[in-house]
Amino acid sequence: MVKTKKHYGLSVSVFYILVFLSVICIVIGCSSKKGETDAEKSPPAESNDNIPSADKEAQEPKPPILPILPSPDDKQAADVKQADAIQTAEKINKPSEVKVPIDALRNEFNKASGSERKIELLKSLPDRAFDRDPCIIGIVQTAVAEQDANVALAAIELLQGYESPEVLPAVVDAMAHPNEEVRRTAVNILLDVNDPQAGDLLVAALSDESEDIRDAALDITRHKDEQIRFRVLETGISCPYGDTKEKSVFMLEYLRGRRAVDILIEALQDKDAEFSEKVGSAISMLIDKEFESYEEAKTWWEKNKDKYNEDLSLIENE
Repeated sequence: MVKTKKHYGLSVSVFYILVFLSVICIVIGCSSKKGETDAEKSPPAESNDNIPSADKEAQEPKPPILPILPSPDDKQAADVKQADAIQTAEKINKPSEVKVPIDALRNEFNKASGSERKIELLKSLPDRAFDRDPCIIGIVQTAVAEQDANVALAAIELLQGYESPEVLPAVVDAMAHPNEEVRRTAVNILLDVNDPQAGDLLVAALSDESEDIRDAALDITRHKDEQIRFRVLETGISCPYGDTKEKSVFMLEYLRGRRAVDILIEALQDKDAEFSEKVGSAISMLIDKEFESYEEAKTWWEKNKDKYNEDLSLIENE
């Protein structure tokens, strides 16, 4: 009996302990759920470590936004597109220029009665002249015969830069014009024309009454070949103009060579004693020899010229 009561009391105690533990678990579980619910409902506490994203963007500097560069193919396509647009705009805004046949221009020039209209027609030709169009030469030759210097000058200026000897007939006509500027411009055309006939016209220019034109001819001579240079200077040293003669002596002394000595010795015959003395000084500078007269210089040079090379240095005997 006693044992039965003891077992029964022990069982009852265990039962109450289990019930008590269950109640505690239920209470603890509800509390934790309530804490989680409250945590979800209440906003997080603000702190320096929990700043909204907008505030972070305001406080921290944004990295620079780099432009997206087009690829080479995209750039080339854009350039082509832009060029096409420009050409289209030009076609819309500017009517295409139609070249008038040169024969029609020549006929119009011949029919024109006023100088202004003739100059206007000539000013429509620079593009063709720039391309060295040979058709320009004919109308220029017609225009340089005009007595109006403005017309003749506008015409001869069109031939600047031409290298063909086909321009020489127009140059000849312009060099005969009464206006000095027209003649000087015509002489300057000879600079680019490499032809023996250009040398003939440079020689002719040395007889012009204008010192500026004679100087222009001598300056152009510097750029010509040796044959043309000596031919022009041989004329210049014996022309009627003292300034041109003296410049010719200076240029011959600069050129040197046996041909230069030949020309200088002939110039010793000049009737101007002062000029002859300048010629003698030039000869002395070239071959280190002085002469009393033309005859003495001529005789000595004929016997000894072969002893000098083209640089006028004495040739050493073997």
